[in-house]
Amino acid sequence: MNEKELISIFNQQRSIRVKSQLAPTILLSAVLALAATGNLNQNTNWSLKLFVIGLVASGGVFSVTAMLAAIRDSLAVVDALKDLKSLSPVGKGIKNSADQLKIVGVLYMAMSTFNFAVLVIYL
Repeated sequence: MNEKELISIFNQQRSIRVKSQLAPTILLSAVLALAATGNLNQNTNWSLKLFVIGLVASGGVFSVTAMLAAIRDSLAVVDALKDLKSLSPVGKGIKNSADQLKIVGVLYMAMSTFNFAVLVIYL
């Protein structure tokens, strides 16, 4: 593959990383709004609590899976760029982003776990 094709693949993976955040963000916003208005608290019916916990957990699992897959694929592009002899400034920037991508993956997993734990403790 040439640099242009690899950059195109990297940008597709970047788009996936961004889109994987939309549903969980909306979901967590809705849960936060329910909690802030008092419609979701420790006195809420257990079946509704379990539904919310399950919904947040499943949304989180799908989001984390999509994010980690996109990061893995982006890192594969980074590795392929390292094999090319001559790179444009964009290619060099992408090639140097491997450590940042790994940090994003770890932080995303940590924050997702934290958000879920806080929800379970709150309910």
